[in-house]
Amino acid sequence: MSYIVDTNIFNQLIDGSVAISDLPSDSLFFATHVQIDEINNTKDSERRAQLFFMFVELKTEIVPTESFVFDISRFDLSKLSDGVLFGKLKHDLDMLNKSKSNNPQDVLIAEVAIMNGYTLITADRDLADVVEKHGGKIIYTGKKNEK
Repeated sequence: MSYIVDTNIFNQLIDGSVAISDLPSDSLFFATHVQIDEINNTKDSERRAQLFFMFVELKTEIVPTESFVFDISRFDLSKLSDGVLFGKLKHDLDMLNKSKSNNPQDVLIAEVAIMNGYTLITADRDLADVVEKHGGKIIYTGKKNEK
């Protein structure tokens, strides 16, 4: 099985709310430049180092995003698409969480999961709901009763 790991999972692993042993053991873990960029934006240098250590410990492989979004995507780590799935995912996520500022980044990750048949591992309930709505698979690590 193949999994794409949302950035919040790396945070949960460091915080101890999720253990590596809680993650599927028969797996390949993937991420996009989006997760790397989010880790790079961590202001606390010690935490940033811990996040990268966890990224490496999981043997996370980098895959390109399926769409290109100006001011977010990296030319060499993204593909051009017709934007249809991206648009649907973004619309649905915006409706659930009032257009949070990081929705485009989350949608890029979700789109990779759906288009490649990866299971998205996330603690973001809204993102998990949108991925499931569009036929993707998820492992949700957030609180059970959380919206």
